[in-house]
Amino acid sequence: MKNVRLILVEDDAFTRATLGDALAHQGFDIRARVATASEALVAQKDFDPQVAILDLDLGIGPTGIDVAIALRSRNPKIGIVFLTTYKDPRLIESNLPKLPEGAIYLNKMEMNSTSTIAMQISLAYLKPLAKRSFPWTRSGPLATMSTIQIEIMKEIAEGLSTTEIARSRGVTEQAIDKSISRILKHLGIPKSADTNQRVQIVRAYFENKGQGV
Repeated sequence: MKNVRLILVEDDAFTRATLGDALAHQGFDIRARVATASEALVAQKDFDPQVAILDLDLGIGPTGIDVAIALRSRNPKIGIVFLTTYKDPRLIESNLPKLPEGAIYLNKMEMNSTSTIAMQISLAYLKPLAKRSFPWTRSGPLATMSTIQIEIMKEIAEGLSTTEIARSRGVTEQAIDKSISRILKHLGIPKSADTNQRVQIVRAYFENKGQGV
């Protein structure tokens, strides 16, 4: 859809430049390309965008979800498109606020062309508040995992031992072992003497963040 006013909020300079150029080539009116939450709010005030494209993880400080909520508080009908490597936002942190109503969630690793992204941007512009389901709620091993299991998975990836995880959570090591067994089941990792289960959990964690190991 031609001439839709966009702002692009992406902390990676290379992605910000290349994606912005590609979307401009698709006919979108890229009013601002910014890296931080504060810059995004200034850009909204200055340019009144119709759609915001946001990375989920903007580094230290507010997340893309925080920015989207702030943008919506000023313009309840602004279209929101998240473009991220994370298959599940809980992999950033477990207490993230809910995604704004009508937000579109795209995984960078699964987008095979700028045209695909452009189509979703047009949808966000035309129906900014439409009810949508999110990928991690529909399929994949993370869909059936609890927030606590996601947190423990993250702690294992950070190198914490079972003892350290149990101590930080105020529970027994046996309780953590049971949680790890459930995580292995969700991920389809077999219990085998030939399999380093912690390594497999770490690999699955980074793969779902879009960072293969």
